[in-house]
Amino acid sequence: MTTIEEFIGEKIDVIYDKEKLRPISFVWKNKEYKIVEVIKSYFDWGFPQTAPPKKDWRMRRHRNYYLVKTEAGQIFKIYLDRARGRRNWVILSRRSK
Repeated sequence: MTTIEEFIGEKIDVIYDKEKLRPISFVWKNKEYKIVEVIKSYFDWGFPQTAPPKKDWRMRRHRNYYLVKTEAGQIFKIYLDRARGRRNWVILSRRSK
C-alpha cells in the first residue's frame, strides 16, 4: 500500500498543552481536529537552502515539528515556526493511503 503525502503549507490555530509541550488540537478551514497521538516530534535548527555561503545564526530556522494523528485517524505534519520572534503554527502536509 502506497502512502501519499499531500503538501498543504497553510497557517493554522493550535491549542497547545504547555505542561506536556504538545499540541492538543488545531483548526484548519474552520474545522477543529482533535489530536489523539503525537507520533513523532523533532526540532529543526538548520539553514534554509537559499542561505548565502557565509551563514549567521539569525538565519537559522527554529521549528518544532509534530507528526500527529487525529480522532478521525488522519495523519498530519504540523510545525511551530519560532524564527525571529514569530509564533506561527503551520500545517505542512496530510498523509493518505
